[in-house]
Amino acid sequence: MTVLAAASLLPATILATPANMPTFSATYSVRYGILRGTMTLALERDGSGYIYRTSLRPRGVASWLRRGDIRETSRLRLVEGQIRPLDYQSVDTIANPPRRSNYYFADSPGQVTGDYKSHAVNEPMRSGGHNRISAQVAIMLALQSKTALSEYWIFDRARWRAFHFEVMPEQRAKTPSGNFDTVEVRYARDDDSKSWSLHCAPELDYLPVMIEFREGGKIKSRAVLTDYSIEHQDDPMHATSRGITSRSGPGNQAQ
Repeated sequence: MTVLAAASLLPATILATPANMPTFSATYSVRYGILRGTMTLALERDGSGYIYRTSLRPRGVASWLRRGDIRETSRLRLVEGQIRPLDYQSVDTIANPPRRSNYYFADSPGQVTGDYKSHAVNEPMRSGGHNRISAQVAIMLALQSKTALSEYWIFDRARWRAFHFEVMPEQRAKTPSGNFDTVEVRYARDDDSKSWSLHCAPELDYLPVMIEFREGGKIKSRAVLTDYSIEHQDDPMHATSRGITSRSGPGNQAQ
């Protein structure tokens, strides 16, 4: 489902990153045409760094048509106030045959290596480059620190892709977890009619509460937040946890 591409965001500017990023887990209800699915995003501590995981699983009628799921993982570290990806793994068992990708990001000697569809990958590293999911964490941090966003690069499908984006504050998003004031980050390539949007809520440390994919200006898919948990690592007593998983909320009406 194309909504997963909404993780593909990267600011080229330097991020003023806090010493400890809030960790979180979030669940979303996904709608793509007649298909339905469940998506999860989770950022966890991993030793001195972090690990970010995403998953997408069809549900309902869609699970009859498309069995399996898509799982993506990226290990992250903080270097001089910037978030850096160490690696990226993807396993897509919805595809037939299943697809696997593995990338390894090395600032020194400045290469991206790994494999994509059983083909070897060896490309020069881009300064500040990210993969398709680590970039989502970079966007959240940029919004938290009020860092200006500009052109960005993400490594996807074995090559670098440049995107530009715009930030639209004071947007309102309705979800099953409640109604949120958000900052919408919309991004696209210059030569493409497709665009993606993250609606990030300041009150949730800029966690995306709604993710949209557009083609030709029309919304093709939407993911809305149904359940979340946020923990501030620098203050274990300051934690936010809330979920609405057993009833329809205003976000469903917005679809």
